[in-house]
Amino acid sequence: MRSVFPYRVLSSDVTLRVEKISVDNKAKGLDRINDKAQVVALQDLEETNQRWADIRLKVSVRTDGTELSSGPWTLPQCVAVVTNRRTNVYHSFPLDPQDGGVWVGDIELRREEHVGRSQLSASIVATVDGIEGRLIGVSETSWDVDFEAKVPAPERSMKMRWIDFTEHDHLKEYRDDPWLVDSEAGEPVLLLNSSVDGLRGVLETPHGSEQKLVREIMASQVASEAWSAMFNAAVYACDVLDGEPQWPGGWHEDVLRKMIPDLYPDLSPEDALIELVEARTDGENGSDLQRRLMHGSGVHSRKPRKVSTALRDLRRMANRRETT
Repeated sequence: MRSVFPYRVLSSDVTLRVEKISVDNKAKGLDRINDKAQVVALQDLEETNQRWADIRLKVSVRTDGTELSSGPWTLPQCVAVVTNRRTNVYHSFPLDPQDGGVWVGDIELRREEHVGRSQLSASIVATVDGIEGRLIGVSETSWDVDFEAKVPAPERSMKMRWIDFTEHDHLKEYRDDPWLVDSEAGEPVLLLNSSVDGLRGVLETPHGSEQKLVREIMASQVASEAWSAMFNAAVYACDVLDGEPQWPGGWHEDVLRKMIPDLYPDLSPEDALIELVEARTDGENGSDLQRRLMHGSGVHSRKPRKVSTALRDLRRMANRRETT
């Protein structure tokens, strides 16, 4: 879960990108990189029968250079971090600073250390209040380095529709709800209730700093609840054949594979699926799962960061008013 720091951290986003791939010192095409989905596909990389030994990814990290240079910290540094839960690998790679809040560098992936999917993230550390190595920023989302994918599949996005709940019989009982997720027919759809006064204006065309902060908090809450709803639907879509839980396929499987590592970081996806389905069929107390789900949906909606950033900005606004 997101920590609360007793010192100021970056409020601007930290953006991580994979720029190039080389395999055993031979450059590979950029079609293996999907910047939007933040996936690198690394299956069948060898052009001969020889197995690759070393993969290098050239990465860049960017944040707001003005905030970085004006903050209460010194000697900011950036590292790229690679983890693989199945092999218990954790490596960090210092990146080289450039101008304006930019770092670049290479990370190395050795074949014997990575299976399935590895995660790539970035952290910015600095000296704060005389203490070295304090974390002041992390990349918004991690990249998936997929050793079992030939194509970096794009991330599915949920469709959204504005609809007046009071005008539809099947939605009238939810007339006071600002949003719902409809996952009964095909792909899930986020329904936004246009009959809630002011909701559309705040989410689509906020005016002023306060409304923009409200939009950030509300948007993260919408996303968090949507992830939770999709996850619960996906768990109930899993069948059991010959005593073995089966991946449900389609968007249900995409959601499970995306969220499971954050809910069960110490289990493989297959073992986590078994635990999820057993908890569902046995009817045991779901409080542990709900705690995990709240954390996982918060990670994917970026809710903790959005809320903490909004509260910090509100405090700064209040301080400015008091001094004027």
